Amino acid sequence: MLFILAFSLVIASVFLIIYRKNKDSILWLGLCTSLMLELCGVMLFIAKKGGISQEVLTFLYFSRNIYRKMQYFLITLGQLGYLIAIGRSLFPFFLLRIAMNYSMLPGLRKRKTWVKLSRVIPIMSLILYFPSVYRMIVHNRESMQEIIAKGNMIWINLYLTVSVVILLIEYFSISILFLKRQFQQTVIFLVSISAIYLIYYHQDPGQVYLFYGYSIAWNRGIGYLQINPSLASYIMLVIVNIICAVLGFYSLFKYTKGDYEVAMTDVVMERKFDTVRVGVSMFVHSMKNQLLANKVIYKRIDQIYSQPEPDTVKLKECIDALRATNDTMFTRIEELYRSVKSNSITMMPVNIQEIIDTTLERFHNKFPDAGVRIQNEEVFMVLADKDHLCEAIYNLLINAEEAVIAAERGEEGQVCLKCRNERLYTLIEVSDNGLGMSKSQIKKIFDPFYSSKNSNYNWGMGLYYVREVVKSHLGKMRVESTEGKGSKFYILIPKYE
Repeated sequence: MLFILAFSLVIASVFLIIYRKNKDSILWLGLCTSLMLELCGVMLFIAKKGGISQEVLTFLYFSRNIYRKMQYFLITLGQLGYLIAIGRSLFPFFLLRIAMNYSMLPGLRKRKTWVKLSRVIPIMSLILYFPSVYRMIVHNRESMQEIIAKGNMIWINLYLTVSVVILLIEYFSISILFLKRQFQQTVIFLVSISAIYLIYYHQDPGQVYLFYGYSIAWNRGIGYLQINPSLASYIMLVIVNIICAVLGFYSLFKYTKGDYEVAMTDVVMERKFDTVRVGVSMFVHSMKNQLLANKVIYKRIDQIYSQPEPDTVKLKECIDALRATNDTMFTRIEELYRSVKSNSITMMPVNIQEIIDTTLERFHNKFPDAGVRIQNEEVFMVLADKDHLCEAIYNLLINAEEAVIAAERGEEGQVCLKCRNERLYTLIEVSDNGLGMSKSQIKKIFDPFYSSKNSNYNWGMGLYYVREVVKSHLGKMRVESTEGKGSKFYILIPKYE
């Protein structure tokens, strides 16, 4: 039973490495592998210890044949004890490293000394528990066995406690909702498999090395070390294991699924845009020809207008309409070219307030009477291409204002721009209380040429352009929206320090 659980943990962490391919996933693999080693050692130890009823035997090993194979598995007590020692010592180390890796505490994250110090105690523990070293130390010294056992329990509990505290501090310090939800899955997974570890970590390797001896260590530990435990106690033990494992696997699945969906969205988006790239070039070329023809037309209209007694009202209306249409079409074509063309990005340190001011100036040129609530907690620098980032934020503000107008909020309409540094990111948030979007709309909004507005004036390239700008800044973009209540767009770019 425990073998299945242990093997599943390692398989899950391997899939995590395949999907994420980063340092965090390697640490997670180490965490799951160390737990697997301990669980395998415990199962072998229970089999070799014997003294369990037929019902418990069947429940744990499924059949007496499997039980016999494990009982007579060729492994020395020294090797078995050290297998448990490796898993038992490495699990709290990897848990602490994961917690430190996620932590944004300045004194903890930037000092590699803490990382190096965290290795010292587990390495010393593994040296002490090396079979020949351990037997030499505790030979005819029963008190040393208890000192080593208690000392190891102290540092293991310390590592586990510090890890949980760091993770909780980090969780409650996150204010970005989607990041908090993502980190919540991480915390649930780590707490779940730590609960499994806590069930078995009392198993001291010294109890395995001194299998045929009697010492104070034999009277310490958990239920499976006691004489003839009941079937009910084993069933309860396995039920707790299963609950923790299900919680852990579900959280790991949700955590991996979120990143996988984002990655697949990028791939699908690139394919969609590649299929229309040639058509776009031809379309733009034909549109330019049409615009040139339109220019000739309104020049002729101007000539007619200059003749004696022309119908000035109708001619002027035609001229104004034609000119407005041309201006709109030229603007849209330039936006389309900017989105399709791989413009170079030149990033340099820029004051965030300068970006806000430039963006708002453009925004108020289009919506002079519109108000934008600004929440900028501090003045700081960002590493960005000012023109492109301003254009991206401008697009989001325009969309937000148009959503508020479409929802007919009146004086209650609200568009908000927030900028702040959080964790490793500079966060730029644009929110509104406009129409909002359905889940099906959210899946399409970043597609090139998708628009829920009037397609004669909106070509559906704005959000695609915003997304490409964010990607070029090595950042990421998220959206949250509730139909009928409004939307929030998050731009996260690496924090400049």
